[in-house]
Amino acid sequence: MISRINNTNTITLARALLALSTVITLIFTDIDDLFPIHHIEKIKSSPTGLMKMNFFLWFDNIYIPYIFSIIALLIIIIGIYPKFLCFIHSWIAYSVFYSMLIVEGGDQINCILTLLLIPICFLDNRKNGWYKTNFLNKTEKSFLSLNAKYALLFIKIQMAVLYLNAGISKIFASEWSNGTAVYYWFYDNMFGAPIWIQNSLGFLFKNDISVSFINWGVIVLELLLFSALFLRQSYKYLFLIFGILFHFTIILIHGLPTFFLAMSAGLLLYLSRLDISIKQNILKIKNNYIKIKQYVIKRI
Repeated sequence: MISRINNTNTITLARALLALSTVITLIFTDIDDLFPIHHIEKIKSSPTGLMKMNFFLWFDNIYIPYIFSIIALLIIIIGIYPKFLCFIHSWIAYSVFYSMLIVEGGDQINCILTLLLIPICFLDNRKNGWYKTNFLNKTEKSFLSLNAKYALLFIKIQMAVLYLNAGISKIFASEWSNGTAVYYWFYDNMFGAPIWIQNSLGFLFKNDISVSFINWGVIVLELLLFSALFLRQSYKYLFLIFGILFHFTIILIHGLPTFFLAMSAGLLLYLSRLDISIKQNILKIKNNYIKIKQYVIKRI
C-alpha cells in the first residue's frame, strides 16, 4: 500500500498544496506584519522545549529564515527528493506557525499534516515525487512501512475529528443554533464578503428560510465530512468534491486562499485514493458522477 502511494503523484499534489499555502502567506503578506520585531524578540527571550528548534529565532536578521523558507518550499512544490525534503517541510511549517504573530486554521493544519507525512514520505525513494518509478518497495511488513500506515491512519482521523469538532462546536454556539451566525460573518466589516457579493447574494442572508438553510447546511456538511471516514470510496469522492467546493466559497466570502489550499490538501489525503494517480482519481470521480446522474434519471 505505502509503496504504491509513494509511486503516484496524488500525495505529491497534497504536499505541494500545503507548501503553496505557506509560500503565499510569506510572499503576499508584509514581513513586518508576519514577524514583528517586538514579537520575535519576546519569543526569543524564553524559548522552551521544541521552540528551540524554531529557526526563525536563530538569526538577528529575519530575512535569512524568511528567504530560506520560500526557496525551500518552492523546491518542495517542484517535488524534488521527498524522502529528505519532508523533514525540511515539517520544520518550516512548524517554525512559521510558531513565529507568526497572526495565524489561522490553515497554518495549524499545515503544521500537523506535514509532520504526519514524514513517516510516509521517508519511504519515497523517487528523485521527484511527480513522476512514477519502475521500482516498488516490497517490504510492506517492515517497521517503517507499518509506521507509515499508522501515520496515514492518523491523518485521516485528524481530518475527521477536525470536521466533527467544527460541526459539534457550532451546534452548541448560540449564534449557530439560532441560525444567525452566517449572517453576521457574511456582513462582518473585516472578514465579511466583498461588496459585490453582498449586493448580489445578500438577499439569501436576509431571508429567514434561506439563511437558516445555509447556516445548518454548513453544520450538516461538516458532520457528514466526519462520517466520510466510515464510508466506502465512492461516497468519499462525493464528499471530497463537496468539501473542496465548501472551502472555495470561504475564499469568495472571507478571502482565505491559504486556508483553502491547506484544507484541500487535507481533504485529498483524507478522502482520495493515494495509491492511484491524480488522473485516475479524476476519472473515478467522473464515473461516480455518471452513475449518480443515471440513478437520479431513473428515479425521476
